[in-house]
Amino acid sequence: MLFICTWVNPLSRFVFIGPRSIGKSTAGKVLSKKLKIEYFDFDAYVEKELKGIDEHIEKNGVESYRVEEEKILKQFVSELPERCVISVGGGTIASQFKSLNEININILKSLGNIIYLSPSENKEEATKILFEREQKRNGNKKYSEIIKLFELRKPIYEKLFDLKIEVKNKSPSEIVDILLIKD
Repeated sequence: MLFICTWVNPLSRFVFIGPRSIGKSTAGKVLSKKLKIEYFDFDAYVEKELKGIDEHIEKNGVESYRVEEEKILKQFVSELPERCVISVGGGTIASQFKSLNEININILKSLGNIIYLSPSENKEEATKILFEREQKRNGNKKYSEIIKLFELRKPIYEKLFDLKIEVKNKSPSEIVDILLIKD
């Protein structure tokens, strides 16, 4: 039998946040399977709603994308079941548009348990981990971009979480096991 850690509200939702390529979606899917509740990927939802994030940004700009993303987040949240697991892209709460960040942060905090997947406390190790994971997923971010994004977004992640899990070399199952207590 599995029990949820005492720090969380087991009747609430679980929201994974963190930098790109850290494993939010993968850990979210593992947790939802173990708890037998639904999993939702907000980035995939936005991609579907906008019929392509990159195309929308290319055509309309980043600010337009973030404004649309905030509207879509409100719609997305209204459709969620009472218990579920959600992963959210890093820019949803930590973009260059601070007023939209605050709106999105408040929406996500109202959902339930915020779980921050952190690569490492050590800056050099963190950026190395993120770059290696970006390469594994055939991502298009350069090392310098990863460092810049992580340094900009980390303070926001650090203020927001209910539980922080240092990922380092942990598998998705090991990450989820931190959330669960086995009987």
